[in-house]
Amino acid sequence: MLPFFGITIGAIALMGFASFQLTSSSVGIVRRRTALRARRDQTLRELRHSAEVARLKAEIQSGTSDALGWRVVEVAEIVDESEDCRSFYFVDPSGQQLPDFQPGQYLMVRPALAGAYQATRCYSLSSSPNSRFWRITVKRQEPDRSEAKPNKDGGLSCWLHDTIHVGDCLLVGGPSGQFYLDNENSNPLMLLAAGVGITPMASMLRWALEHTPDREVRLLYQVKDLEHWPLGRAMHAWQSKFENIQLHTFASRVEPATLREQTAEASGGFYSGRFSAEQVLKFSPDGCDYFMCGPDPWMESIRKGLQEAGIPPERIHWESFGGTGNQPAMASRTTVAEPVAVRFDFSDQETSWSDPEQSLWELARESGVEIPSGCLSGVCGCCRVKLLQGEVEYDREISVNLEANECLTCVARPKSACVLDV
Repeated sequence: MLPFFGITIGAIALMGFASFQLTSSSVGIVRRRTALRARRDQTLRELRHSAEVARLKAEIQSGTSDALGWRVVEVAEIVDESEDCRSFYFVDPSGQQLPDFQPGQYLMVRPALAGAYQATRCYSLSSSPNSRFWRITVKRQEPDRSEAKPNKDGGLSCWLHDTIHVGDCLLVGGPSGQFYLDNENSNPLMLLAAGVGITPMASMLRWALEHTPDREVRLLYQVKDLEHWPLGRAMHAWQSKFENIQLHTFASRVEPATLREQTAEASGGFYSGRFSAEQVLKFSPDGCDYFMCGPDPWMESIRKGLQEAGIPPERIHWESFGGTGNQPAMASRTTVAEPVAVRFDFSDQETSWSDPEQSLWELARESGVEIPSGCLSGVCGCCRVKLLQGEVEYDREISVNLEANECLTCVARPKSACVLDV
């Protein structure tokens, strides 16, 4: 019996070893196949990424002015900042450094979809200047279907929120803008923000903390509640780390007791209600410069209150992408003696202008000619094109620095027959 028992044990061991070898071999095959599939998928992703970058670069070369500084960026990270705001971190797809910018400036974002009319938007950079990445913080704004005018809806913000993922690429122009904290400015700062207007303030505040930590800085931030408080929690946390800053948030739709409960462990001041120009003055450090960003009526109210209190206009700075802002409207012509000839040279389109309420940008759109647009109020500079012949006038004062042969089509009207390089 013993020899037979030994043979049986040996056979079982041999079968087990063979099974182990077979299993090991199978596992090895599966692992190699998995690794091969992963390498293949990675190669496909890289090829698709390269193709997308090439397509977007071709889009720049075919239809966008080099003067706007358009480039391809890759989305490296996406962070939800509040119920309706999301931050997008951009890097160069080739790993190169990004151009520098001034704290407070903006990017123009374009998805390179068919039709430039509704595709371009301006978004303030919400991070301190950094060559490794750029960040914009975008509020989701549903399109206003009742708005008759073009390019005045929230279509692009919804597109960014719903469609863009990490690894996707976008076209961005800039950085641009005349609203920023100058590097030579060493004055105390009073930063005022309402809602998503916090984005350029966040850039200015962080830059000031990094480069001028001894400067006095105050931030007053108006929101409706702490569920709609983008970047607020992170910025309030900075107060515990820096001695010379004070941050105060006003929540208009939160009762005092609830607000105290929600902010029991947070640094900084919290208040129920809205702040006024009088309260701004109470918080202001001596000799400060005022920077504000938010809805136009809110900014106008604060600005008026500050000026009535004796604050010099040159110390009050504000940003507007949707109204007059720093660009007060100028008197426009009410009649046109006779139609003015306009030629869009690159598109080989000729037409005439006779409606004093119609801008050259609107005339181009009516003629089937695409000109990128952002604010449509003479602020962002996205719609500027070369003026090959003729003269134009503007329906409001502009702050965009234009070359002698350029015009800002969204607020321009022809004074004489014009030829535009678009």
